[in-house]
Parts: sequence; structure tokens; C-alpha cells
Amino acid sequence: MKKITYLLLIISIITVFTACGQNNSKETDQKTKTAATQEITKVEENQKPDEKPQGNPMESNPIENSKKIREMMPKLVKDIKKTMIDDAGKLWPSFNNADKQILLLNPSNKMAYLINNQKSDIGSKDEVIEYSTDSIKDVQLLVMPFQLTTFNDHPTYVFNVDIAASFGPMSGDKAYEDTFNLIVHEGVHILLQSGNSVEGQGTRAETYPEDINSRYYRNEMYQYLKAAALIKNKDEKIDQIQQAVYFYELYLNSNKKNKEQDGYDNIEGMATYLQEKAYQLLNHPDASAKELNDLTAQSIVSNVMLTDKEKLLLDKGREFYDIGSLAMAAAVDLGLDSKAIFTTSPLGLLKSKFGSKKAEGHENIKKANQDYYTSYNNKLKSYVDDIATKQKDDNYAAVRIPVTIKNSSGMFQDMIVQYEYKGKPAEIQTATREIVLGDTRIKLNQMKSLFIESPMEAQKDPMKMDPNMVMGYTIVFVPKKDIEISKDKLLTIQRDDLLIFDAKYEEKDGEYQILTK
Repeated sequence: MKKITYLLLIISIITVFTACGQNNSKETDQKTKTAATQEITKVEENQKPDEKPQGNPMESNPIENSKKIREMMPKLVKDIKKTMIDDAGKLWPSFNNADKQILLLNPSNKMAYLINNQKSDIGSKDEVIEYSTDSIKDVQLLVMPFQLTTFNDHPTYVFNVDIAASFGPMSGDKAYEDTFNLIVHEGVHILLQSGNSVEGQGTRAETYPEDINSRYYRNEMYQYLKAAALIKNKDEKIDQIQQAVYFYELYLNSNKKNKEQDGYDNIEGMATYLQEKAYQLLNHPDASAKELNDLTAQSIVSNVMLTDKEKLLLDKGREFYDIGSLAMAAAVDLGLDSKAIFTTSPLGLLKSKFGSKKAEGHENIKKANQDYYTSYNNKLKSYVDDIATKQKDDNYAAVRIPVTIKNSSGMFQDMIVQYEYKGKPAEIQTATREIVLGDTRIKLNQMKSLFIESPMEAQKDPMKMDPNMVMGYTIVFVPKKDIEISKDKLLTIQRDDLLIFDAKYEEKDGEYQILTK
């Protein structure tokens, strides 16, 4: 899929929001997705198919969590300024944010911190300015998890710590580290990678059936890259990398989709590598570049979450993050060109420099992979069949809901799966999101639905995009008995998973199509 706008990357990231944060939180399995920030995201990225979404850790005690955020904000501001402004060049040579601002929001405590202020009439240049969120008139800033926008007439990376915390990073003893890492991770996407033209950014959605061999090759790649990360001897390190590349070649040649997704090892791998590097920089400020890279690689390995009962396999949604970041660390350690690393699939770059060497692999991983993904495919089939059955059932009706740019954020549970709807590519999603269309408010609560992307023209400046532009459509299948039509021809649906009140609509193509105005 071509990267037609930066926004689509951001929506991706938002879509993968929890997946991004989950790299560091070992206590939560719930993942959320966000795109162009369609990571992005962050899903990139789904709930493991044999588990139900876990409860939101922030919902248990919002007062206590608000207090925790308030306590961490001064240090968070200091550390983000240190790593993403003052020492950004130590993270990556081309990472220069001297003329950029970072706005951290904490609405629950009515606090906001503008880092690296660039407007001289409100304070000294480059200093930190504290605001009350009540003084921020652009309410859109307060409802998006993160975004690149204009604030006080300057490009600004805005990150809402409250929303980020609600997706999981505030849980456990690593709350501060998780939150810090997530801010850096999404900041890398937004501030460093927005102009990155790396190829291979196809859909992240699952395909039924899942290619079991591809998953095996990926897990072998991880094993050899992990070994390389922990080896000091250069020749031995290269030997492990060559064996990882051997499985990378098998992976690329397995099917077309693997080649189409190859670029995500760069996109997510770099963001994960730099978030870990930034945290190590805080804790080891005097470390040499070599020592810092070694510490980063070790931290990546220690934070990897293994998904099967035997703890041998990567979480499929995390492959881009875990494999990509270790390949990045290897490329940096071996002194490969930073520009090439920045714009190329990291395994592809390692292949071009060192070639491949036949590897034997690991029989225990092969067996665990076969067992796990056989079960995985059974559940994937059930997931797809549920939508297909409702689509054909005369007792159900399709309701098409426009999703605008300003309504693009959401939390996603379970799998995101490729689907074809009326001859057009779509994705099955289980989403929680609120959509505002004029006077109509629509709430999806863990609602299984389809999403169809709407064509959008390329935009050079994402900050000038119309927030009311329709970026796609969510299509839900609802029992006809649950649809109420008033005398004024307004549509209402009241269900635990879907609320729509008095929406204007038209009946077209066998659907109730909600209107934007």
C-alpha cells in the first residue's frame, strides 16, 4: 500500500497504539491500534486469539492514576526534553528537533507542559512553559492520543498522557518507563519518520489462513538476532546475523504479503530501538556510543513478550517491533551507514552487507509454531465466519458510518483481519471509538465491524488537512429488530456495543448510510 498521506501513517499508529506501548508493559495483553499513525500505529498488534481483552487498568482507580500521572509529570517533562530535544542527535544523527515543540497534556489534572517553546512573546525561547488545559481553546488537542499540529504558530508534537495511560502503560512498577517509552516511540514516528520513503508498507491486517511457515521463519529470525545481540565477538555476531538472513530470505519468498510488509521492520523497528536507546541514555548518560547500543540491544531482548505456553514464540503483532529493533541494533553495532539504515529494511540491509548462511533452525520452535498457529487459524476462521454469516443473514442490516480524520482514534481489541466486502478490500475490526458527525454522536464499544478506507489525495502538510475529511467507513451489522426509525426519519440504535441517537441517514445499496450533516 502506498503511503499517500502522513495522516494515514498517524492513523495507523493510533490504531496500533497499545501495541506500541505493549512492548514495555508485561502486565497487559490488550492492544490498541492507531495509523498513518496506522502504526499505525502503533497496531501494529492484536489481542491474542485465545484470550479475551483484559480490563483497562486505568478504570479501576482513576483518581489514584491521575495522582500518579501528576507526580510523574515534572520528571517526564525533564526527561523528554533531555532526550528528544537536547540530546536527540545522540539517538539518531538526523534527529534534530531544535525548532520543534512538544506539548505534553494531562487534562485530568488540568496541566499541560510546552517543551522547547519557540514563541518569544510568551516566554524565553527553548524553555518549558506550563499551561492550564482550561486555557487551550482547541479542544481537538485534548481528545487525540497524539498528533503533529500547529501550536502557537509552530510545529508541535502533542501527546496526551491521560489517554496514553488509559490504554495500559500506567499499570505495574514500570509505569514511568512505559509512559516515557511510548512518548518517544510515537515521537520518532511523527518527528523523525514522517518523510521516510521506506518501501513495503502494505496492510497489517491478518490474512486467513495465516501462513504457518512464515511465522516459523520469523521466529527463527528472532532467535538468531537475539543471539547476535548478546554476542561480543564480531565474527560470531555476523555468523548469527547471516543465519537470521537465511530465514529472512525464506520468509520473503514465502508469499507476496511478506514482501509488502517488509518496510514495517524499519518503521516499527527504529521507533522501538530509539525508545529503548532513549531510556538507556537517561540511565547511562556517560556511556559511549558502543556501550549505549549494547545496553539498548540487551534491553530490547529483556522486554520481548513471548506468546505461547512454552514461551518460545513472538507475539505475531509484535514481530515488526522486536525483529526490526534487534536488526537495527545489529546494523548500528556493525557500523552500517545511518542513512541506509534509516531508509531500508534492516534485514535487507544486513543481507546486502553480509549475505546469508544456511541455518539448521530449532525443532522445538518449529513444533511450537505448528501447534500454536494451527489453533490460531481455527480461531481466525471463526472470527471471519461471524461477519460473513451476519452479512448474509436477512435478520441483520448493514449500517455504514463515516469516519472523519478528527474521529480517527480508537482502541482495537482482538485481531484485525483482511476481508472483501462487495468486491472492495476491507478489514474486520473489534473497535471502541466515539464518532461525532454534526449533532450525532455514535459510540462503538468493542463492536465487531468492517472498516473500508476512503481514497484521499496526498497532502504535503498534514497539519493543514481538513479534520472533517472522510477517511473511511465503519460498517456494522445489527439485528433489524434493534433499529428504530422515528417519524422524522432519524435512526436510533441502543445496544451494549453500539449507541446511535437520532442520526440522519439514507437507504442506499442495501445499507443504512449515516450522513455527515
